[in-house]
Amino acid sequence: MITKRLFCHLKDGREVHCYRITNCYGEYVELLDYGASIHSIVVRDRDGKMGDVVLGAEPDRLEECTYVGGTIGRCANRIAYGRFEADGKVYQLEQNLFGHFLHGASGNYAKKLFNGEIAEEENRVIFRLHDTGEGGFDCHVDAVFSFSFDDEGRLELNHQMEGEDTTVLNPTNHAYFNLSENLDARDHELWIASEERVSRREMGLPNGGSIRVSGTPADFSKERSIREAMSQKEDGERYFTKELPSYDEFYLLGDRKYHHAATLRYPANGRVMKVFTDMPCLVLFTTGDRKAEEGKNGQVYEGYCAVCLETGFVPNAVNCPQYESPVFRKGEKLSARTVYQFLTDK
Repeated sequence: MITKRLFCHLKDGREVHCYRITNCYGEYVELLDYGASIHSIVVRDRDGKMGDVVLGAEPDRLEECTYVGGTIGRCANRIAYGRFEADGKVYQLEQNLFGHFLHGASGNYAKKLFNGEIAEEENRVIFRLHDTGEGGFDCHVDAVFSFSFDDEGRLELNHQMEGEDTTVLNPTNHAYFNLSENLDARDHELWIASEERVSRREMGLPNGGSIRVSGTPADFSKERSIREAMSQKEDGERYFTKELPSYDEFYLLGDRKYHHAATLRYPANGRVMKVFTDMPCLVLFTTGDRKAEEGKNGQVYEGYCAVCLETGFVPNAVNCPQYESPVFRKGEKLSARTVYQFLTDK
């Protein structure tokens, strides 16, 4: 069942709507047409207790809150110096991160109002956007992002994009997950289907290489808690560069075959989230040293309040031919699929 309601008005007066998809167990997902965002995911724990496992904003703070699970596009994450070359042409994008391009710059989809529609027979909500080339891009793109939620607890995200000419297409969803009843995600256990992370240079820019994670705090090839990984004694080169350790790591998943990419688990209540995708990279991001913000239901988001598991192409892959390319030419379409499945340990 899908319902639609008015969520709020933006500062310019435009209406934002909330779409709720409910399964046969009463679990539900709420989506906003602002940013094609995941607003709520309310699922059971092992005792049948319902709880919201994703962070978000109250209506009056939607445009300011940085914990909204929006869809990032047309290109998520970083492009070095906002510059890339394709088919002999050099493209210069906006530089909104210390001289580099990040998350679509001024054209970030997470700040756009999409046109939403309900496909009731598929238990699916579809968001459409015509991107006119903000952020420094010089061609238009049509984006269609759909979300479904079923009785197996599967939240499926399908990203379909096509440009009128050569461009970069690399969307992702930036939901902030927390499966527990408290706002400290470090006792979540994590497994990632990768033994290699992307090698990087200054400002976290991938440089075309890879590094084995074995024996480092970045190793989640065997399931362990984030707290345990963060407290691992470093051997040799220092892993964490900040005083307060946190992750912003890019894991190589291989080719674009659809597969199980990660599992996030909270043992205390039995909630489990499995991630499946056909994209070649998984970004692990944990909050840490960000300023405190007011979130949903009067909660204050601060410290290690959430974990992000974002799928897509490797950031800056457009400048690193060693990684699968996110460049699409006229007539070529991006089709990407990611599933977050919510289960319980019995």
